Amino acid sequence: MWKLLIADDEPKIRRGLKKVLPWEELNIQVVGEAEDGRQALDLINHLKPDILFVDINMPFFNGLDLLEKMKQALERCVVIVITGHDEFAYAQQALKLKVFDYILKPVVRNKLESVVARAIETLENTRQYEEHHKWVDYQLKSNSILIRDKFLVKWIDHLMGEDEVRKNLDFFGLQLGPTLGIVLLKVMSHLDTGGTHRAWDRELLEFAARNVTEDVVRSESAVVLNDAKGQIIVLVTITEAMDWLALGDKIQQRLETILEKVVLLDQSAVDDGIAGVPAAYRRLGDELTTKGSLSPVVVLAKRFIDRNYHQPELSLSEVANGVQVSPAYLSKQLKRELGLSFIDYLTKVRIEKAIQLMNDPAAKVYEIAEMVGYSSQHYFSNTFKRITGTAPLIYRKGQR
Repeated sequence: MWKLLIADDEPKIRRGLKKVLPWEELNIQVVGEAEDGRQALDLINHLKPDILFVDINMPFFNGLDLLEKMKQALERCVVIVITGHDEFAYAQQALKLKVFDYILKPVVRNKLESVVARAIETLENTRQYEEHHKWVDYQLKSNSILIRDKFLVKWIDHLMGEDEVRKNLDFFGLQLGPTLGIVLLKVMSHLDTGGTHRAWDRELLEFAARNVTEDVVRSESAVVLNDAKGQIIVLVTITEAMDWLALGDKIQQRLETILEKVVLLDQSAVDDGIAGVPAAYRRLGDELTTKGSLSPVVVLAKRFIDRNYHQPELSLSEVANGVQVSPAYLSKQLKRELGLSFIDYLTKVRIEKAIQLMNDPAAKVYEIAEMVGYSSQHYFSNTFKRITGTAPLIYRKGQR
């Protein structure tokens, strides 16, 4: 219903205005009365009426002063001034303040009915215009996002040149720096993280996953989109201030917490900036496809190991307990699907993480050993050399 506020210092006038028309039949509710300008000011702020009947002569400050003070608050309000014959000049001034109309006292029912009918028509037209305007804005925004995403998909599929990519980035206002990273993730709709099974419609799941991802990277210079396979791609500017390696974990953990589904994720820094994005996307896509072909037990076991490799005492039994299967069954599945024993896979993860950490020249070898789960630097060095063919110190010198 439309909200009506009556502001007049004469009780008789206020009573008459409340009774003169069948307000409820007109879809109007009288929400308040004010006997002076100060009270009217408070009620306008509090009630935000759609229609205001206001007397010109009221205590404290008159109706014109009220309208002057409340210009902004009354932008969406239809103001009808109630005035006497001898105040006609004031009424003309009120019209300059964008008052909808004025009514002379004593109020005549037919005149009031006509003015109110036009007021309702104006309010309904305004509401329809605003709803249409919102709909148009929504359509434009939605279409803009669709067009932007089509460009981004063409870019990652290597269907446009670098100059065209740069022009489109500028056109869509996408701010990406020279050092880029890419995160590729897929929500496994058939794999729950545990607890109650939660059924999702596929499109709804993809929509929710994208929204959650956009929320996680909102503070970064990043772009989020869906590819044709239903995977989510995040292109992000890597800066010295951000923890790039932790960003993927943050996205993955937030998605799994909210969606209660296993999320497969890979990330990589991009070589050659904009030109290197398609190759990085294809590489991560191949890795994600391999992950997606694994059984649920192995997917969850790999996740457990990837998150706990830094613990020196991490064992097959602990991982098996974490994914709720027997150690013997887990050992057999790891060997069958990964071609590696539990120890071999754990060692592979630890050495890969150690290689990443060696890019930090400030990190000592013994510190790196501890960070990847080795309590003995000597054992770490021997293992590193066995896997890479080079001792840690020599490997690091070769990286410089």
